[in-house]
Amino acid sequence: MKIFITGGTGFIGSYVVKEMLDHGHEVTLLARNTNKVSGFVGHDRIRLIKGDMEDTRAITEGLKGQDACIHVALSWLDGTAEDNLVRETLPSVRLFQAAAEAGVKKLIYTSSIASFGTAPNNDEGFIKPLNYYGATKAATEAYLMAIAKEYGIQANAVRPGYTFGNPCVEGGPLYPDLKVVNMVKNALANKPMSFVKNDGTQFIWAGDLVKVYSGLLHSDTLNRGYYTSVSTEFRTWAQIAQMAVDLAGSSSLITLEDRGRPDPGERPIDVSQIKKTFGFEFKADDYMKDHLRYLIRLES
Repeated sequence: MKIFITGGTGFIGSYVVKEMLDHGHEVTLLARNTNKVSGFVGHDRIRLIKGDMEDTRAITEGLKGQDACIHVALSWLDGTAEDNLVRETLPSVRLFQAAAEAGVKKLIYTSSIASFGTAPNNDEGFIKPLNYYGATKAATEAYLMAIAKEYGIQANAVRPGYTFGNPCVEGGPLYPDLKVVNMVKNALANKPMSFVKNDGTQFIWAGDLVKVYSGLLHSDTLNRGYYTSVSTEFRTWAQIAQMAVDLAGSSSLITLEDRGRPDPGERPIDVSQIKKTFGFEFKADDYMKDHLRYLIRLES
């Protein structure tokens, strides 16, 4: 299969590319910097096209002859509601439209658990985003489904949560968020750390996340669905920090500030859709420990 991927030189994107290559597919990557990931440069099944999500010429060229399009790139995370609409939602809609017009048969969009915000934590389509990031993800999901219906093509949205992992390819990046990295630095320096009680999430290892992409890509029947992709375990930031302290042999003290957050165990994020569809049920603790060991070696 020939697959056009945006954001393939980023953290999640690099895992998606590796997964597609492991299945024997040919990949075309849209990248602002085509030399960013050394392990992708010169690969016999990777075609690199220089451009960004505003570059309609590069996108049109990259989509020619492709069977599928996987959209991972994130263009905009700041500014006003209009900024997010113009800089994030609109380029994504243009991409889906161009893919449909190019004859691409399968679309997979990287959304987020932020798309449903405070709505029921399930994949029934309910949305109530808490910020513009969540709103632009939800809006892009809606356009994806409408374009899929209009053109009669297969399209699905993957909703990851906090995704972590080591670089999966030579020259590959880490995730952009530095919370876990800073925990390790503090642990190695034996510095105290403070966290809000019950503040955390259901993490997911990037290597597990891409199994959902693969499952969707290789299905000819799944269409216009939403797939929240996180582990079944809720872990607080304090628990992750304690893992780092223990693994580093640190003397850092961890304290908690009680701001009245409820016990998250009462309403975890619902991941029943991926279990029902694919049989996937992910656990992240062992992968997180492996990742923390990697960061400890990196920072030591």
